[in-house]
Amino acid sequence: MIELPQGYYLTNFLELVDYVYEQYNDLLNKQETEFYLNFKSLTKEAQFLYVRMLTRKGLVFRESKLNYQEIKDIQSASKTLSKASLVELNPPLAAESLIPVFSKPEWISILKQLELDKETIVSIKKLSRGALDEMLIELDKEFDLYTLIDEPIILLSQFEAFETFKLLFFGNLNQDLTDFVLRDLGLYRFESYQIDRNSRLFSSREQIENYLNYYQVLEGLDEALQGDCKAIINFHQLLPQVEATDNTLMRRVQRVNISLARQLERLASLDQALSIYRENSLEPSRERQARILLKQNKVDRSLEICQQIINAPRSESELIFAQEFGFRAAKKHKIKWPQPDGYKPPQETISIPQTEDNVEISARQYFSQYGECFYIENGLFLSVFGLHYWPLFFAPIKGAFTNPFQFRPHDLYEDDFLKKRQDIYQKLSLTVDNMQDNIENYLNRISEKQGTSTPFVFWELLTKDLLEFAFEHIPGTHWKQIFDRIFLDIKANRSGFPDLILFPAEGGYELIEIKGPGDKLQKNQLRWMKYFAKHDIPHKVVNVEWQ
Repeated sequence: MIELPQGYYLTNFLELVDYVYEQYNDLLNKQETEFYLNFKSLTKEAQFLYVRMLTRKGLVFRESKLNYQEIKDIQSASKTLSKASLVELNPPLAAESLIPVFSKPEWISILKQLELDKETIVSIKKLSRGALDEMLIELDKEFDLYTLIDEPIILLSQFEAFETFKLLFFGNLNQDLTDFVLRDLGLYRFESYQIDRNSRLFSSREQIENYLNYYQVLEGLDEALQGDCKAIINFHQLLPQVEATDNTLMRRVQRVNISLARQLERLASLDQALSIYRENSLEPSRERQARILLKQNKVDRSLEICQQIINAPRSESELIFAQEFGFRAAKKHKIKWPQPDGYKPPQETISIPQTEDNVEISARQYFSQYGECFYIENGLFLSVFGLHYWPLFFAPIKGAFTNPFQFRPHDLYEDDFLKKRQDIYQKLSLTVDNMQDNIENYLNRISEKQGTSTPFVFWELLTKDLLEFAFEHIPGTHWKQIFDRIFLDIKANRSGFPDLILFPAEGGYELIEIKGPGDKLQKNQLRWMKYFAKHDIPHKVVNVEWQ
């Protein structure tokens, strides 16, 4: 295990705030600017103490419990922080903030100052921590518990400003300084891409406020989803109104709105759900509209939505839904509708002994009698896809990389992703047909990039044997056809591949999807198999029966 140097956390904190101030000082408000400048003016020990508290749970600390080897004088450091308005010393605190920082035995000792009778003390000792906390809140109304505390208390200030700095650095509030630590420990590895310091994720203060508002509102999502229809509608109205030019935040808000609408459906509040879906451009908003309208017996309106999808589908899965759902609904109501093209993949059934292994591993052992068989699921094709187009995904494109903790470019799922990288894409695509002649290049890339975070490569799966068999037996045209379909919709088409690949002794290869008793093909698996059939890529479904 790598041992981190003393003060590593301050180094990481400064890396973050210095970068943000350099990039965004013109968009920071007065509080955020003062936060940065005040922090930079602190003594080293005061900086250590502030970051230590910032990365701990809660905002209230007992000075006596702060003990760090690198901070020789906690009291002096806390006073320095107070002068810089980064903490408050001994502020008046509500009981809810004060209670958690003392243990149950400590509170029992503190309460002795109230000269409670022995019987009351005995009963207090028997209380659970939760019950004790409730009792303390009631006692505070009469006695003001804060006046009983005889040691220095520190309240962290300006933490809201750091939230803004994190947002501007990462582009979200899901990541934090932990990412630095995991990187420094070698647990996460990121590609050494070029960070574009001339591009900014945020272009205005209004945009920053919208993101901060979004994340603040988001904290109440779980509670809203557990509430009634009124709670859900109220939450929906709290979400920020987003400019159409901010695709990233718009998608985040729309994903939340889909969750809200789905819950409204479950609560049988169909009109309210429809209203939210109609404002939404993400999938499956149109699918849900069609389903709700049919449930409301508005057949023509439901079929109209299906036709809109067919005329301008947002994805292959949405198109197939509209064709199939529209056909079933129209048939039931005796309305003319074109029958969709169905596809049934080749199927066979095998009977094998049941073992402790999962069904895919048991089936792999069975098929190993016919040649070399590997369990790959999404791993093989997606990994080779990621390796082959590695220079494309990490190309120095304007705005693609803005911090060192990205496992993909910001615009990977945008419609113009390939357009921005057309020259690189065309150059790499021309070499797909002769991948088998350059296996050493892929093995070298695996060795060089092993463990690097990427949405595509399954590092542990990629053995030399598997790659050699795959490159020898899978034609370049098949690789190209599979890669082309992934690029059509990277997010949707990166899953759904068959479980096994068999390289028969007589040559060739076959993709095999294993289904145990009661299992059925998923929609994305069937879409891949329909594509395989169109391009003569060998595949089948194998149903397993236990002996």
